[in-house]
Amino acid sequence: MTAGMLDFSGIARWPWSPSNSTQQTFYAVKSEDDTPTATATLGRERSYINRADVAFRLMELGVGSPYVQPRTLIRVIAWLFNLPEGLQNPFVAVGDDGSISTEWDVDGNSLHVTFDGETDEVYFVSPDGEEWESTLDAVDKLSSAMRAIALAASSRR
Repeated sequence: MTAGMLDFSGIARWPWSPSNSTQQTFYAVKSEDDTPTATATLGRERSYINRADVAFRLMELGVGSPYVQPRTLIRVIAWLFNLPEGLQNPFVAVGDDGSISTEWDVDGNSLHVTFDGETDEVYFVSPDGEEWESTLDAVDKLSSAMRAIALAASSRR
């Protein structure tokens, strides 16, 4: 695994940012075989466009909540833009405590990922009774859950 870097230096201009004009940098882990190619880059850029409306909604919700921590918002948005392109956009919400939740509920499959500060929690339940809770570190489980959500959504089309 390697780390990529996203520059969020503009966050200091957000009215609710406590950064006092310091540079905000977010590190995102990526696979070593994630070699940028023309096709992969174009696909990723299209994914950014598809996720932009959710990112803007998160920004709107985050600015409206005094308890949302900027780092939590940055983590959610960075995670959102790295979701597989075939996965539909999640429903997003901000809790009273400032936590941010991304949720998919499709044909009995429910995947909820909640971010709060530096922590995250993942909950999944399927129509056949599979149920688990974990963190984003459970990559295999999370990939399987996202695959189930994407397949259920594609069968609706």
